[in-house]
Amino acid sequence: MKKILIIDDEKNIRITLKHGLSQKYELDMAINGDEAIDKLKNNKYDLMLLDINMPGKDGMEVLRIIHSLDIKISTIMMTAYGTIEKAVEAMKLGAVDFISKPFTPIEIEDAIRTVLYRKDLDEDNLESYDDMINFIKLNLVEGNYAKALEFSKQTLGKYPDVPEPHNLLGILYEYENNIPFAQRHYRASLAIDPSYKPAQNNLERTATRRFYSPVDIGDSDNEK
Repeated sequence: MKKILIIDDEKNIRITLKHGLSQKYELDMAINGDEAIDKLKNNKYDLMLLDINMPGKDGMEVLRIIHSLDIKISTIMMTAYGTIEKAVEAMKLGAVDFISKPFTPIEIEDAIRTVLYRKDLDEDNLESYDDMINFIKLNLVEGNYAKALEFSKQTLGKYPDVPEPHNLLGILYEYENNIPFAQRHYRASLAIDPSYKPAQNNLERTATRRFYSPVDIGDSDNEK
């Protein structure tokens, strides 16, 4: 059974998550950043659900500390505000998704399922478009940018008429602070599908220099 650490200072959130997830996953709880760091030092988890806004050490500080300790764990950030400051930094530190409070049980379960499926992918056995896209996202959020770039280009070559590989290439260039190249790929994504929301979000965010908004890797739009 996969093991998940939930970090949130709100008791009601912890109770809700425990009620909804305890039948499918082994759960551990922390009520603040210090307790979370202690647990992460002494235990192995498959995933962390981390509240952004907590008294004391907030979610971003927890990410920075565990990154400095070389503790690698996929993280879904929970926020009541829909956006966070320094979103690109959060993604580089291991945040794989952002979910806004209040969220439904289906939304949080879908986010967890996607992240855990991604972690089980084998580079030598990527059988479908979805496998390739999720392998890129896995390497992107784990900081393996060269491999993410390699497979983004492979996927684009194999599936030239879908928008998502261009969007992911844009994010990779944005991580390098190459905003013109990032925007070029976001626009290429929209040239293929003008309704593709992740590229719309990323292009608008970079065009208006709202770099505090979360990067949209398109987890709700895994369609070829």
